[in-house]
Amino acid sequence: MRNAAYGAEFRRARRERQLTQVAVAKSLGVSQSYVAQIEAGRNHPSPALAERIADLLGLDLPERTDEEALQVGLAEVSNLFGSARKIGRAAPAAERVRLPIVGLPDPGDEEKVVVDGQSHGSVLAPPQLEKIPGAQAVYVRGRSMEPRYYPGEMVYINPTRPPNPGDFVWVLIREPPFAAPIGYVRQYLGQDADQIRLATLNPKRQRTLDRRHLVSIATIVGSGLL
Repeated sequence: MRNAAYGAEFRRARRERQLTQVAVAKSLGVSQSYVAQIEAGRNHPSPALAERIADLLGLDLPERTDEEALQVGLAEVSNLFGSARKIGRAAPAAERVRLPIVGLPDPGDEEKVVVDGQSHGSVLAPPQLEKIPGAQAVYVRGRSMEPRYYPGEMVYINPTRPPNPGDFVWVLIREPPFAAPIGYVRQYLGQDADQIRLATLNPKRQRTLDRRHLVSIATIVGSGLL
């Protein structure tokens, strides 16, 4: 079963059980954006997650993609010949660096991301961020940055790289009544002593942010889907 067909079955089963995406996400221990990606056919659950989905929604386990099947085959071959490796041969490659996924959706607003200081999963770091302290990943919320970024897409944050005009950024602000900072993906236009100029793409609109409300601003250096 390919991603699109599996996503359609996922949505049908969820609606038959009168469950929201948020409720399913909480039950599975993932974000609402991740559930939306699955339903849109833009993501494919891991075997472990697919088993939890099957228990929750009664879905058949999805067929492995060709890439997944290849990975399983390679793992089986590795296990088969692992005991025959001799001392002195090259050591296994070091485990890849992973980035924490930060932020939770605010159920009352499709744009806001509540950054509570906790990690909500992890993702393999792009090569350019493997040695960057404080690098993070976050799911895009809402449609204000289409067609550059779409809901459920993941963006990668480099907190050590100051933004240049035109760059896309992850900006954290203090926003009552929230105790935790609120995050948005925006385009950076510039700043002065009092204000930071940002923009949305959908609709195209410039906004100014009072520096007194700014928590941090960091440059987005890549994006992708899990």
